[in-house]
Amino acid sequence: MRRREFMICAVVMSFGLVDVEANPPGHNDELKQPLKIGRNSVTSMRVPLPPPPSPLIEGDKVLGQAYYDTLAILSEDNSCSDFFGGTTGAVVVFNSFMSQVRKDYLARSIGMRMSGSVTTGLNHPTKTKYRLFDKVSLNADGPFYRKRISLSEPLIPRMGSFEPNTKEVRVLILLHELGHLMKGDDGNWLLPDDGKAEAQSRGNSDKIEEVCGDQIKGLTKAGSK
Repeated sequence: MRRREFMICAVVMSFGLVDVEANPPGHNDELKQPLKIGRNSVTSMRVPLPPPPSPLIEGDKVLGQAYYDTLAILSEDNSCSDFFGGTTGAVVVFNSFMSQVRKDYLARSIGMRMSGSVTTGLNHPTKTKYRLFDKVSLNADGPFYRKRISLSEPLIPRMGSFEPNTKEVRVLILLHELGHLMKGDDGNWLLPDDGKAEAQSRGNSDKIEEVCGDQIKGLTKAGSK
C-alpha cells in the first residue's frame, strides 16, 4: 500500500522584496553566542530561557513546547544544526521566523503557510543569508494540532515516520519551514519552494528527517511532553 503523506507547508511569494543588512526583526543580542541548552527538552534546560519572540508562544502550550524543543535542537552541535549553518545563525533566523507566527485555519493537509512580501537579509556576525515572509500562518486545523478534524473525517496522514499531532511532527514542521528561509554555502535555499508541489513537499520533509531525525526522535527519550 502506498504510504499516505501530506504537504507540510505552502510557500507563496509576492512582490515587494527588500534587502537589509542588519540583524533580523526579533533578534536577541544574547543569541550572538550559541545557547547552552539541555538536550531537546524544556524541562532539562539549566540556564535562563530567552524570552519567546512572540506572545503566542507563551499563550499556546503546544506551540511553546514545540518552539523550545526546536530551539534546543538548533542550539546544540549536531547534524541538524550543522545543516542549518551552525547553532548561532540558525537560532537567530529561527527566532525571527517564530516572531511572525500567527494561527489561521487552512486546508487540513497544510501544516504552515508562508506568504506575502519577502525581506532578504544578511546577519553579519554569522554570515547567514536568509529571507523572511510577511505572513506566517500556523494551521489550527492541520497536523500541528490535530490527528483528524472530526470523527467523520479520515485521519490526517503522517509525515514521513511521524504521526500528526505529536511533538515530533511539530518540530519537523518548524524545521521544514526554517529550511525555506536559509541559504546554504552553494547560494541555494536549503529547501526549495514546494507550495504547489506535493511531491517536492514530501521530498523536503524527508530531507529534514534525514538530517534531523536522530535529534527529533531523541525528544521522546529526553522526556519532552
